[in-house]
Amino acid sequence: MNPSQNLDIKSVLDILEDQVFSYTGKRLTKAEKIVIEGSWHGKDYKEIASDSGYSGYYLQQEVGPQLWTTLSKVIGNGVQVKKITLKNILLKVAKEHCIKLEASRLDNDCLVGKTRIYGELPKAAFFYGRKKEIIDLKKQINFSKKSCIAITGIGGIGKSLLVAKVIEEILLDKSDAYEYIVWNTVTRYSSIDEIVTELINIFDLEAEEETLLDKISLLSKHFHLHRCLLILDGFEKVAQVESFKRRLEYEDFFVGITKGRHKSCVLVTSQVPLKDIAYVTQSLPIESLRLEGLDSNAAMQMLHDKGLFGDGCIQLIENYRGNPSELDTVAERINRIFGGNVQKFFDYETTVIGPRLKVMLNMQFGQAGFLSDLQKQIMIFLAEELSKDSTPIPFFKLVSGLKERLGLKVSVSEVITAMEALDERSLIESSRKSSKQEVCYSLEPVVKKYILVDALGLVYDKKRVSQTSNGVQERM
Repeated sequence: MNPSQNLDIKSVLDILEDQVFSYTGKRLTKAEKIVIEGSWHGKDYKEIASDSGYSGYYLQQEVGPQLWTTLSKVIGNGVQVKKITLKNILLKVAKEHCIKLEASRLDNDCLVGKTRIYGELPKAAFFYGRKKEIIDLKKQINFSKKSCIAITGIGGIGKSLLVAKVIEEILLDKSDAYEYIVWNTVTRYSSIDEIVTELINIFDLEAEEETLLDKISLLSKHFHLHRCLLILDGFEKVAQVESFKRRLEYEDFFVGITKGRHKSCVLVTSQVPLKDIAYVTQSLPIESLRLEGLDSNAAMQMLHDKGLFGDGCIQLIENYRGNPSELDTVAERINRIFGGNVQKFFDYETTVIGPRLKVMLNMQFGQAGFLSDLQKQIMIFLAEELSKDSTPIPFFKLVSGLKERLGLKVSVSEVITAMEALDERSLIESSRKSSKQEVCYSLEPVVKKYILVDALGLVYDKKRVSQTSNGVQERM
């Protein structure tokens, strides 16, 4: 599929104007359209002026600079749009629009080029940053031919949108790269057996045997014969890690789908590392990408687009660690309650917890099998100590504090193992001033507040709640 072959400047202008209006709330002016159309045909400002009736000075000095600034924000994707590069960028925008349009016309069974797409990919009005992550994922998928890639990270960090963006770019580069793309949104009621059975039905395969291992084997053969891209989104929801039988089933699944070298790929998004869900070993060809917050430039652009400006934006990005979902939530509150004044928000010394992160923390603390008692006690200890003094806590102080808190002996190796698991889940933060110093630990402000407030009573043992002093509670 090559949509750009049938696109003229009139069609492209319609697509562009919709995007400009969605972004700015304003339509392109007649003069701006004339400059865009003239640039598309390779004309200089003098030629454009002679054809339009406008003066060359007006088009070049008054219309052009503001137009390129606006288009850089709307369609530049981090690249400055210039007159000389406009046509190539517009062709890419138009082609991307056509792919999205084809995919949106049908529901759960649609075609983009020769690729059959099942499931509903998440959509976002705007996508910020992540260039390096996109390049790395595309390289692992297209060139390294990885069988399975796990994208992990804290709630709201943007795992699903990143994968959707990567798929979009893969189709943009080559619309027939895959025969099948299947987006499976995992729910807490899902099981590996149900997921595999659903995939067998989607691919219209005939399972002679009904055992899970037989069905996994059948699915694996299909992955070898056909180019398939499978996305398992939100895999942490099936993480009943206390169930030995289910963990073995997960192990069988990952062993089956990664066995041998094939052209298919499975992308897994999860708030929990796969090794905490299944008995996956180092020998399995499963790559892992831990997603962190947006870089400062992308996060700042996001806040600016939401109408927030000033030095306070830098502090917002730091406090919320560039988490796009959390920044979106706090920006909405600042606009709605404080009229967009970031400093007024900071005057109240409060921390807003977004819905996605809250759901993730509810699951981690509330669902059996996610956090051990020691891991919970570590996070509670960190939260309470950091509420008194925000200085990161060194490892020796953490160990001694836990021993005193728990009233029993805690081995250093147990603490290290627990800390590593929490760090991998992005629930705690580690730092050190130099390579020769002991590691210090801290919490994101939103995680600290969640623990101290404990609105749903999922964090503290009820027997210990009354022992928590008011001084520990963060200002509301």
